[in-house]
Amino acid sequence: MKLHIFKIWVLPVDTQHNQEIFQRDNSVSNQSAPSFDQYVKLNELKAQLKEKDMVIKKLKERIKSLSGNMNNDKVKKDLEEIDTINIKLDHRVSKLIAENEHLKQTYKQIYDSIKSTRVRSKEQCDELINQVNLKYVEISDLNANLQEQGLIIAALRDELRKLKGKSYSYTMVSTHSIDPEMLKVDVEPIAPRLLNNRTVHSNYLKLTQEQAAILREVVEQ
Repeated sequence: MKLHIFKIWVLPVDTQHNQEIFQRDNSVSNQSAPSFDQYVKLNELKAQLKEKDMVIKKLKERIKSLSGNMNNDKVKKDLEEIDTINIKLDHRVSKLIAENEHLKQTYKQIYDSIKSTRVRSKEQCDELINQVNLKYVEISDLNANLQEQGLIIAALRDELRKLKGKSYSYTMVSTHSIDPEMLKVDVEPIAPRLLNNRTVHSNYLKLTQEQAAILREVVEQ
């Protein structure tokens, strides 16, 4: 049995380093870019979670078709427990989507303000960094939900083996093809005034490499 566990690696936020860059340069358009990358990761996680829900539904239908020789009450109870777990997960995902939408609007307002004024105070920078850190926590929670659903699928496979009395050949639902546009690493160019700044160049290269690594992991999964 091969259990697919999806992991998302998130970027740490170096608060002290971001503040030092802010003090050297008032141009902050590059600093706000990582927050939008998080939405791409969330959309990918949501798609994976939706796909696992489809797998669970198909396995439940399979169990119903093979459960004629089993205790109907036990099968019904197991299915009710699975439904309860799914309802709870759906509620958590819906809540996360709503919170993400609200945060997305907040980010857009902050980004528009930064783009028009090109100036931001230290307090605003700290607040934005705190919000990005909270987004990392939300992504970790969603990844945990995906792992939990993977365990549910594994339990359903074991149940099918018991019903059939032999190994169950399981074919995973085919994943959707990935649009090539999604595989492009979208990084905003370095501002002209920062072209000779070695620290900015180092951070720019590190961010580009980490985004490429994340996209490669998504494709391999």
